[in-house]
Amino acid sequence: MTSIRCLPAAAVAVALVACPAAAQNTGDAPSQQQERIGAILGALFGDRLGVTTSIEAQWAAGRTPLLTQRNQFTARIDSDVRSGAINQMTGTRLKSDYAALVDLETRYGSDRRFTAEERADLASRYEALTRVLADGRYADSSSEVASVVAGKADFDRRVDTAVSTRRLSRTEGSRLKGDYAALIQVEAGYLRDGQITVREREDLDSRLDALDARVGDVGYGSGTTAQTPSSRLDAVLRGLPYSGLSAAAQTQLRIEHGDLDRLAAAYERLAPSADDRTYLERRVGELETRAKVRR
Repeated sequence: MTSIRCLPAAAVAVALVACPAAAQNTGDAPSQQQERIGAILGALFGDRLGVTTSIEAQWAAGRTPLLTQRNQFTARIDSDVRSGAINQMTGTRLKSDYAALVDLETRYGSDRRFTAEERADLASRYEALTRVLADGRYADSSSEVASVVAGKADFDRRVDTAVSTRRLSRTEGSRLKGDYAALIQVEAGYLRDGQITVREREDLDSRLDALDARVGDVGYGSGTTAQTPSSRLDAVLRGLPYSGLSAAAQTQLRIEHGDLDRLAAAYERLAPSADDRTYLERRVGELETRAKVRR
């Protein structure tokens, strides 16, 4: 298994694994890639953990730092996508791969202990993801194309969580999984000529955003509470001035926002059926997509 290189001194506090050779190589100039990885790790873990605690130490103590920092990692991905540092396909795959890594960490730590082999495996996999985030791309760039199918396992897990916590009914969960499977077929159709166009990718991203909105969770994090339709509508209204949309488009969205806001307020006073909730979630998700609001 590939070992993790030592990070620069500024990132030692958040090193993935202890590097015995560090003391012997302190005079070596760190590579730019190491510096980028160190900056990413410092931003994600440094402020929270202090200068003496590492991810390795947390695993040794039976904790799950990758799960704890999941929101921060996905927020960093979203930020890099918005800035253009990574493209949307890479960002989607990174989220899916990180979700799979968190699931692996959870399985390894189910007995509140991690063996040396498990810690090394997690560290190696996490290093690979931070390198992708630092480089802005996967080495096997051709596999970035099929991002919808790559995210299926994570999407199904989120739906299962929503069903188990009764935020979604079993019928709603089954319908969501069916709709995601249908979107995989759409992606496969787009890939028949070997490449997805910008317009096709935008269509897939828009549909993915709408499905995410129907799940009703916050980003891809764990342990967070779902946003209400009213809070999501408030976010749409706040984000409209920065959406880049024309004044006419913003005016139309504000009109639709008012209709949905009144409907959401009515549902909060009443006891809406599952179909009513699904309808409202779908409409709010569509509005978020058109207003270019990402959760």
